[in-house]
Amino acid sequence: MRPLSTVACACITAALLSAVPGAPTRAQDAATAAPPPDMVLVPAGEFTMGSSGKALDEDKAEAPENKLTLPDFFMDKCEVTTAQYVQFLNAVKATKDTAGRNYLGLPQYLSIEQVNDEWKPKSGKEKFPMANVTWYGATAYAQWAGKRLPTEAEWEKAARGPDGRKFPWGADLDSKKMSFGQDRIVAVGSYPDGASPCGCLDMAGNVWEWTSSLFMPLPYVAADGREDANSAERRVAKGGSWTGEPHIAHAAARFRPFPDFAHTYLGFRCAKSAP
Repeated sequence: MRPLSTVACACITAALLSAVPGAPTRAQDAATAAPPPDMVLVPAGEFTMGSSGKALDEDKAEAPENKLTLPDFFMDKCEVTTAQYVQFLNAVKATKDTAGRNYLGLPQYLSIEQVNDEWKPKSGKEKFPMANVTWYGATAYAQWAGKRLPTEAEWEKAARGPDGRKFPWGADLDSKKMSFGQDRIVAVGSYPDGASPCGCLDMAGNVWEWTSSLFMPLPYVAADGREDANSAERRVAKGGSWTGEPHIAHAAARFRPFPDFAHTYLGFRCAKSAP
């Protein structure tokens, strides 16, 4: 294993990126190579996905541990916030998709509220992760924002980097680097010391995060049907949350909710393909 100082997944600066031809911005400007605002680049290459399923804090559904190679992609640095999500709701003027599937869970458990037909974050919740949102609501937001949900493989690579670490910050559980405990959901970015090798924050604790992938056995194979956007079967969520046992926050952990499920411990972040 290489020293952490040489981890290839370290954040790539805009100066280095400017040498890469054709890299996009949110405005699709090929002359600018920096990642879109509030996103980080996860460089192409090999990483370790899954676990042996034999340790006390591992689930057999995480096995086998295997090597996988992905191309470059961008990932949101932080979880989508309530302030960001209400912009979407106010723009689309809907809380259901065209098939009638709900975007949100029960209103009394939301950190946002509707006032005079306009959605707003509840006081003090503006920077909290948007939780209690279904997979349909997360997917719709991502499409509206010009992004998409990350695949399970992309999420895990962004959390672990190329050196096979178990948690975003390293090999061992450290409760000081994550939001964990009853009623401990916090503003995104509150634990900068818990950053992943690429600079993503809150990839352990705070809220579980939806991925695009169906819950199917590993190893991950993108072409085996697990990226079927029309399936109503269980999806994979990653990252643990503020509730439950802290060991579920390791990067290989797999939560398996149905896409119409919503809870105060379940949110999301977005990804975007790189050219």
